[in-house]
Amino acid sequence: MKFKLMIGLLLASGTVLGQQVDRVKMEQYYKIANGGNAASKDSLANALLVESKKYTTEDEYRTAINVFRTLEKEDKQLALEKIATKKYPRGKITRDAFVTNVFYKAEETAAKEKAYLELTKKWPAANFPGDELTYDYVLGSLATSFAKEGNAKKASGYLAEMKERFWRGNGYLPTGQALLAAGDTASAAPIFKTAMDDAYYYISLPENQKDNKARFAAMGYASSMSAYVNILVGQGKYEEALGYIDKALTVAPDQADGLAGVHYKALLGVNRKLEAYNILSRLYAKGQFDTETDLKKLYAELNGTLAGYDQYNATLKEELVKNIREHIKGNEVFKKAPDFELLNLKGDKVSLTSLKGKVVVLDFWATWCQPCVRSFPGMKAAQELYANDKDVQFVFVNTWERDKNYKENVAKFIDKNQYPFEVIFDDQRDPETGKVLAGKLGINGIPSKFILDKEGNIRYMLTGSTPNVDYIKLEMRELIESAKKEKKG
Repeated sequence: MKFKLMIGLLLASGTVLGQQVDRVKMEQYYKIANGGNAASKDSLANALLVESKKYTTEDEYRTAINVFRTLEKEDKQLALEKIATKKYPRGKITRDAFVTNVFYKAEETAAKEKAYLELTKKWPAANFPGDELTYDYVLGSLATSFAKEGNAKKASGYLAEMKERFWRGNGYLPTGQALLAAGDTASAAPIFKTAMDDAYYYISLPENQKDNKARFAAMGYASSMSAYVNILVGQGKYEEALGYIDKALTVAPDQADGLAGVHYKALLGVNRKLEAYNILSRLYAKGQFDTETDLKKLYAELNGTLAGYDQYNATLKEELVKNIREHIKGNEVFKKAPDFELLNLKGDKVSLTSLKGKVVVLDFWATWCQPCVRSFPGMKAAQELYANDKDVQFVFVNTWERDKNYKENVAKFIDKNQYPFEVIFDDQRDPETGKVLAGKLGINGIPSKFILDKEGNIRYMLTGSTPNVDYIKLEMRELIESAKKEKKG
């Protein structure tokens, strides 16, 4: 997905390989890089290396480096980067290498700040007009580090240096959440409000004025709105909270589910119980069972008794299961899974053959993938549901990691979060296609899940995630139980 976006941006800007390479040739390069066989990729990589000796601009080097990255020819990519950084010590390639290898690798906040100050001194943003987002990413990371240490002043100060307004709707959120986690509601509130107001500006634009930046900014609206309104509700400012929610639902009715959790609390605060009850029922019917205490209480208050509640509750759950079954029907497939033999965290081999006779859940993920990580509590709960079932195996396939020391990072992540997962590394390439397992399965984005039956056939393919633990448990149960049933292609 990211490489398709990359080629779109490159072609749109007119950046090309060599001074006179046309767009057709550029498309051919990326067509080979993304879908060619191993031989054609090797041929392209060698041709690019020869061609690079004639480059006279940094853009030519940057584009070739991106192609090498897509080809996953790290040795050639690094070799070309080394040449380019010497040739353009104050250019984007050298700057980006500094950001990746120095700033983002710094673990202590003080080291991050030192790296940021060096970055802005050697490569001031003013020298790279149109590339403000690179600096905003760095500022967001630095601000969040300070927030985690409880230094709200520095965190807020660095956030204020961000230049791209569209980014603030998402970029402010991690810092605000870190301050909330540290118990500093007073400092978090204005950060969430800024993010909310900026996202609102973009989401309320007329459709003919919404570009990709506007659409991206709008994506953070529900999160920033929920966070800010939750603060208002916690302060007892229910009417003010409802005002923001009503405003949000006017311009973005599709955000109703994302705001439902705080919406019903605000309604309860002003004694609008029936409306709160209706929202709670909807939440519960979608698998958010942690709302049951409030739902049960409201049921009794509105009906004057708990008589009939158990049947009502069961009906909501039955409806949810029915909807899940309808949903997974659209993800049904029946094809043989490709063979694989990959190493787990202990260095032991795990193969498709060794898993035969079991229903297998393959969950493709990466440590940098927030939607993947967000689903893990639910996947853990689903795995625990089948802890005593020897015929079911969950396998978490780590793929597309960006750091050289990815194995160490993955092991630390799993250990830190105490996930009892069987993790295998998707880092072995097919000698004929040059693809890892994710590529052989045609995965374009993660998280992606595959449910295999006992004969090694793929029965279901799913993408995306939810943080809803109860929903994931129910969905996994339906998928697994269905895959246990015999089926012939």
